[in-house]
Amino acid sequence: MHPRLAAVIDYADRARTELMATVDAVPEPLREARPTEDAWSVAEILEHLYLVERGVAKLVALKAGELQTQPAPPQEAPEMVPVPLARFMVDRTTRVLAPERVVPRGEMSAAEACAALLQTRGMLLDQLHTADGLALSGVSHPHPIFGPLDLYEWIYMTGWHELRHAEQIREVADQLAAHGSS
Repeated sequence: MHPRLAAVIDYADRARTELMATVDAVPEPLREARPTEDAWSVAEILEHLYLVERGVAKLVALKAGELQTQPAPPQEAPEMVPVPLARFMVDRTTRVLAPERVVPRGEMSAAEACAALLQTRGMLLDQLHTADGLALSGVSHPHPIFGPLDLYEWIYMTGWHELRHAEQIREVADQLAAHGSS
């Protein structure tokens, strides 16, 4: 596997591990509760993450597929090393409104959303393994906040996004505990 691809997959996997540990720390009955009327529950946060990762998996499939249809698909340079974007996305002091297409609809329980996240991660990994060696750094797509990101940066963004929402889950759990929800 190309070293840069291995690095971004490793990063996304470590972020997912932290996310799931954060979810596991919230008692199951509280995962469906909103701390306030206008805040998301843990289940809704997980549904949002599922919607985002599903979109990223589709994007990778589309862009990598375009590369693969070229007569001589460009290959990634062997010396490419991971260079992640600034990690300010994890900082929750700046509120970011989710685009409508990834706003949770409250249609999934926390358990269903966790299962859906497992499924989308499998889809994403399948697409990345298929694209291994292709010049993913040369393919970009605009992000609504960050502007153009190459496909490696999209995968890093997926991990940062999960870490941002892991922090949000901690905040939700703290708020629910402070209000005496059980």
